[in-house]
Amino acid sequence: MTISVVNRGVIERISRRGTDQYLDLPSFFISFNYPVSLEISEWVGAKIYQKSFADPLEFLCIMANKFYTSISSRSDNILESFILEERKSIEEKTRNLILAVKRWEVGKSSDDELAEAITEFCRKTYAVRLPMASFFLRMLLPEKFGTVDFRCINALRSLGFEIKDLPPETMDKDEYLERYNGFDYLQYNELLTEIGRHYQISSKLGGTRHMFPSEVDMALYQYDKMAGKLPVSTSITEETSSKTNKIQRIMETVEKIVEGTRTGPAWVKKAGESLLRSMKNYAANNDLDSMFKYYARLAEGKKGKRIARWLEERKFPSIESEYEKIKSIYYEKS
Repeated sequence: MTISVVNRGVIERISRRGTDQYLDLPSFFISFNYPVSLEISEWVGAKIYQKSFADPLEFLCIMANKFYTSISSRSDNILESFILEERKSIEEKTRNLILAVKRWEVGKSSDDELAEAITEFCRKTYAVRLPMASFFLRMLLPEKFGTVDFRCINALRSLGFEIKDLPPETMDKDEYLERYNGFDYLQYNELLTEIGRHYQISSKLGGTRHMFPSEVDMALYQYDKMAGKLPVSTSITEETSSKTNKIQRIMETVEKIVEGTRTGPAWVKKAGESLLRSMKNYAANNDLDSMFKYYARLAEGKKGKRIARWLEERKFPSIESEYEKIKSIYYEKS
């Protein structure tokens, strides 16, 4: 897969900090409201990828919402129709696709071979076209795949990218796949991947890393949602940029604390996941003040101190031990 000269030029333009045309994609990604259902789908997707196939229940667990959002002209019994049409055959179809992905991932097959496997999966699976197939791939490997979506395509085009349109979902499937198939999706995904290489976000393991294509697609989705049809400047104000930076640094610290809680008994794990979930919700709304106040209450309360003791006895960073660090980030002058 190659990126066109025009698209490379746009990437260079929007990722160059300090210019009027800089697009702060990490800020749009942070403002994306990350639903719990998406986290569950990612967890199920990882399990599916590990065993190399999805049973009907697992496939529907990931795809149920997408059936309703992707098909504009549908009957109300679309899920029932899928179950009646596919039954256990979805296991073999997902196995063929996942094995093709695994061969591609380790360099044992080409982009063309993977593109053909994706196209065949769409062709043979009831009600599935590229947006749904790409959503499934994104849940299997979010670090490798993004979702093709009309909002993302709108965002890319508004920024100056050369990008192919999706055909209408109501089009006959064979005609649809003539116009937009697995190869077109992989070209789109390569563009998301290349854009992601030009941006850095905080890593759960500490430090920073490039954005994944799944994160780029969420950022573009949010950009299009916020911009709409109005001429909105893509440059973020210094105040917003500073707030976003503080939120990223606080979340990086919180994620290190939660890593320690995951080694503990059920009550410690539960407390850690509750902390992470609440902080993610504040981060999604770009609400730095509420984020800090919530953390401060927890650090100073009995529950927070109890968890802190458990973590500190085992040499892990705790809610209490990291409080001064988070406090200094919050009060840091912009």
